[in-house]
Amino acid sequence: MGKMDLKSSMTIVAMACLFLFGVAAPALAVSPVVHHNLVVTLYPEGQRLTGTDTLELTPQGATRMTFALARQARIIDVSVDGKAPPFTFEDGRLHIPLPRNGLRHAEITVAVSYEVFFRDAVPKNPVHTEDPSYGVTGVISSEGTFLLPGAGWYPALHESTSTFRLRVRAPAGYEAITAGKRLSRGTEAGVTSSLWDIKHALPGLPLSAGRYVIRERDVQGIAVYTYFFPEDDNLAERYLEATGHYLNLYTDLLGPYPFDKFAVVENFFPTGYGFRSYTLLGGTVIRLPFIPETSLGHEVAHSWWGNGVLVDDELGNWSEGLTTYVADYLFKERSSAAEGRAYRLNILRDYTALVPPGEDLALETFTRRFSLSTRAVGYGKGAMVFHMARRLVGDEAFWNGLKAVFRAKCFQRASWDDFAMALGRSSGCNLKPFFRQWVTRPGAPRLALEDVEAKEDRQGWKITGVLTQQGPCYDLEVPLRLETAGAQIATKLSSTGRETIFTLRCHTRPQRLVADPDVDLFRRLDPSEVPPTVNGVKASKSLVAVVARSLPPKSRQGFSRLLEGLGHEKTPLLLEDEATPSRLKGHDVLYMGVPGRRAPLAMLPKGLAISPDRFTLNGVTYDGPEDALFTVLGHSQGGDQLVGLFLPLSAKAVPRAARKISHYGKYSYLVFRKGINAAKGIWPAATSPLIHRFTFKGISSP
Repeated sequence: MGKMDLKSSMTIVAMACLFLFGVAAPALAVSPVVHHNLVVTLYPEGQRLTGTDTLELTPQGATRMTFALARQARIIDVSVDGKAPPFTFEDGRLHIPLPRNGLRHAEITVAVSYEVFFRDAVPKNPVHTEDPSYGVTGVISSEGTFLLPGAGWYPALHESTSTFRLRVRAPAGYEAITAGKRLSRGTEAGVTSSLWDIKHALPGLPLSAGRYVIRERDVQGIAVYTYFFPEDDNLAERYLEATGHYLNLYTDLLGPYPFDKFAVVENFFPTGYGFRSYTLLGGTVIRLPFIPETSLGHEVAHSWWGNGVLVDDELGNWSEGLTTYVADYLFKERSSAAEGRAYRLNILRDYTALVPPGEDLALETFTRRFSLSTRAVGYGKGAMVFHMARRLVGDEAFWNGLKAVFRAKCFQRASWDDFAMALGRSSGCNLKPFFRQWVTRPGAPRLALEDVEAKEDRQGWKITGVLTQQGPCYDLEVPLRLETAGAQIATKLSSTGRETIFTLRCHTRPQRLVADPDVDLFRRLDPSEVPPTVNGVKASKSLVAVVARSLPPKSRQGFSRLLEGLGHEKTPLLLEDEATPSRLKGHDVLYMGVPGRRAPLAMLPKGLAISPDRFTLNGVTYDGPEDALFTVLGHSQGGDQLVGLFLPLSAKAVPRAARKISHYGKYSYLVFRKGINAAKGIWPAATSPLIHRFTFKGISSP
C-alpha cells in the first residue's frame, strides 16, 4: 500500500457526512446539545447489540421527536419522563410524541431500550477503493466490532450534537473503545466492561471492539493506548513511542492537545479512520513498517485539525489540506529540502494527471474525497495553498497564525476565512485576496517561459523574456533562478496577466533560467513535466485491456481484480487477436503480458528490457515464477495514449501483485516478488516549459 494513497485514504472527520436521516415535520427543532446515558451489551457470536439510552434534552417547543436508529432494530421500550408514549418506529425512524403538559421548553428525559443485529459483509481481500469503509457501516462478530456513527447503533437526534456517558459490556476479554476518556475497565463474572466519558459534543459516536491486548503510557498527562490483537501486540511499543513523539511535536507547533487520550486501534479488516482521540487502522495497515513514521502522524494531527477545530462544510473542508501539510508534507520537508520539493512536485503531478481541465472544483466546495480527482484537489491543492501562504508570511507568522486559529476555534467550526484573518493578523498582511483567488476559483494557472534571449554587452549579460499564464490568470509572485557559470541569481517576478515581460542582468555567461525552481507554486503542469504513472491509468477515460498470446491461460486469472483495483472493473478485456490497431486507436491500452506485436513497446525507457519470461530493470534481472512487473510506458507512437504493461512470470505472481498495484499511484514502474514490492520508481520527465537552457555558438548549457 503506497504511502500517499494510504494517507490520502486515512481520515473521515467526525463522520458528520453519514448523518443523512430525514425528519418529518413538525419534528424537534435542532437541539444544540443532547446528552446520552448509554449502556450497550455486545454479543459477538450472535452479531447482536442490546442497549438502553437515557437521553437528556430540551424539546424547544417541539410537539414530537424523531430519532434515527438502524432499520433492523427492534424497540423494546420507550418512556418520556417515566411515562410510556404511543411511539412508532418505521424505516429507521423512531417517532415519539411529547406530552402536552407545558414542559416542552424544559429539559426532559427520554429512555429507549432496543436490540439490533449488525451483519454487514466484511471484505476479506479488498481492492483499493476511495471508500475507506468498503461499504461497511456496522458489523458485530467474533473477529471484532465496527460501528460507525451512521450505523444507527444508538438513537440519534437529527442534526444535533451530543455528549455521552457510555458503558460497554461484552464477553470476557472482548474490549471496547470509543471517543472520549476511559473512566474504568475491568472483567468480572465473565463480563468485560468499560466506561467512557465524552464531554465534547459530537455529531456522532463510533464504537470499536475486539479481543484486544491493551498497552498504555502517559505522555505529559495524556493517556496513550494501543488496542492491538494478540498477533500484533509486538508492535505496540513502537506505536506508543511514535504517538508520544507526534503529541509533543504538535503541542509545540499548534498548541495543547485537546483530548484526554489518543489510541491506536486495530481493526479486523483494512480501514483507515481518524476519530476524535483515536485512529482505527486495519491490521494489514498497522503491520506496514512505514506507518508509525508517516501516516500515524497524519492521524494525530487531525486531533488539532478536523477533530479539534471543526470544519464548516458549507464553506469548504480545509482540514484535509492542512493536515496533509502539517503531517505528510512536513515530515518530508524536515527530512531534507529535496524530499520536500519532491513531495510538492508529486502533488502537482497528481493534480495534472487526475483532474482534467474543466472538471475541477473550487476548494470552497470540497467537502470530502470520493474520487481520485477530489482527493487531488482537497488534499493536494489544499496543502499547496497553505504552503504558498507560509511562503508569503514567513515561518514565525505562519505557525503563530495556526496557533491563533486553534486557540480561538477549538471545538468550534472554522472556515478558510478564519485562516486568512489569523495569518493576516500574525503577519501584518492582508491575505484575503490571496485566499479568495485560491479557494473560491477552480483550476490552476499554467506557466511557461517564452522568447528568452541573452545578449552580452559592456555591463555583462542581459537576459530578456516573457512569462506567460495560460488558463485562469492569478496574481503570482513567481520565483526565478538564473544559473550562470559562476553563481545563481534568485529573484521574483510579479505576474498578474497573460504575459509578463522581464529583464535580468548577470556578469558571467548564463546557463539556465528556471521559473519556480523549487516547486513552490500550485499550477497545472505541462504534459512534458508529467511522467507516466499508475495514476494515469487509474484516471484514464478510454482504457482497453489486452491479454497477450504469450501469457499462459492460468496466468490470466486475477486480471479482473487488477482492473477493479485500478477503478476499471467495466473495462473491456480483449484477446490479442481481437486488439487490432483500428480497435485500439484513441484508447489507452493496458497489456497483460508481452504482446507479439511489439510496436507499442518498441521504445522502452532506459534500463528496462522485457521478454515473455523475464525482465531486467536498472541492471537487475527478474526471472522467478513469483516475480511481476507493472509499468506505464508513456505515450504510444502517433498519439497521446498511455501504454501500460502487467507482466507476471507465472500464475502465482498474479493475485498478490494485482491487489497491491493501485496503492502505488505516483509510480511509473513496480516490481513484486512473492507479492512484496521489491522495486519502484518514476521515469524521468522529458522537459519543462519553465526551464530555458542557453546555447551559444552551438554549445549547449548543462
